Amino acid sequence: MNIRQDAWSDKDDRFLANTILKHIQEGSTQLKAFDEVGDALDRTSAACGFRWNAIVRLDYEQEVKQAKRIRKQRMKETANHVASKLSHSKHRSSSNIHSIIAGLHQMQAELENNIHSTSPNIENDVLHLQTKNNEMREEIARIKQEYHTIKQDYDIIVTMMNRARELAMTEETIPSPNFFRMDINGNLEKIASNA
Repeated sequence: MNIRQDAWSDKDDRFLANTILKHIQEGSTQLKAFDEVGDALDRTSAACGFRWNAIVRLDYEQEVKQAKRIRKQRMKETANHVASKLSHSKHRSSSNIHSIIAGLHQMQAELENNIHSTSPNIENDVLHLQTKNNEMREEIARIKQEYHTIKQDYDIIVTMMNRARELAMTEETIPSPNFFRMDINGNLEKIASNA
């Protein structure tokens, strides 16, 4: 049995899964994980994304859920830490209002960064999948058209062969020779014999 040189090994699949899970836990995106795996395995990030979504992800559903829980917990801990700092600052002195405001701005910036880092990538993924879907629809339409053309040609050939068979059988039963010619459409026409 021949094995393709570019086939994915179990080791490659595990590396892909572990890298994606790490990125999910850290609040990064799957696209960045695909880039990282693609660089490491000398593959395109699209090939890594296809492998993950079509095959590998099915075996890691629980791990993905756990990674998302860890990410959510880390974000919650960060928010609690900032809130705790703000609370301590507030109790120390009312003059620390500026540090409280700065902390809130920092927390807002972190949240916006997380939202912006995932949102465009999801939109990119959707656009990429829509493009692939349209390409596949066009390919299916092209193949259907080719099939229709080939079927028509096949039907014409079968019809011509049946006509030729009928004419040959008729020729055997009639003692006088028959002469035929083919018209421009490929149909056989009987020519009157000069007897």
